[in-house]
Amino acid sequence: MYKCKPERNVGQIFFLLITAIVLTVGAFSLGVYLQNGLIKLFGWIFLIGGVYVLYRYSLTEVEYTLDNGTFIITKIVGTKRTEQGALDLADTVAFVPKSEYRQKKMRRETTTFCNYSQNIGGNRWCFVCEFGGKKATIEFEPNNAFVALFKEEIEKAKRGDFGGESDSGDDTHDGLLI
Repeated sequence: MYKCKPERNVGQIFFLLITAIVLTVGAFSLGVYLQNGLIKLFGWIFLIGGVYVLYRYSLTEVEYTLDNGTFIITKIVGTKRTEQGALDLADTVAFVPKSEYRQKKMRRETTTFCNYSQNIGGNRWCFVCEFGGKKATIEFEPNNAFVALFKEEIEKAKRGDFGGESDSGDDTHDGLLI
């Protein structure tokens, strides 16, 4: 079993927090002086949007796992872990960097798109697979070691080399839990 948890970009979270505070205070300040309901509405929108963005990018973590030919995505909020999906690597259509995914316009071919990235921007990869007779795309941000393992696991799954029990351990190597 191989696990990868993207590193959190602390500077990004701080920037989002400051931006949300400035926009909210600015909108509410204008609402006080102008007594305009529309300005106050924008203040509430910025406040709610800011809380959502902070929740999404600061409190939520994502963990990627490769286990015996299966790609598992787990969302972690505080101490609560929720499995978001488990996909068979034998159903892989493509595994490419996001830039290549955009360049080849692969989005047009898929019916489902899920973003399981933890940071805004970053080194993102797109995993395109067959799921329920349709193509689905999973966008996520693995580290370089996990990308190499992911490619190996796809090849093994396509050859049918999996069978028996999964490997597991808790040694740490290059940001990757093996």
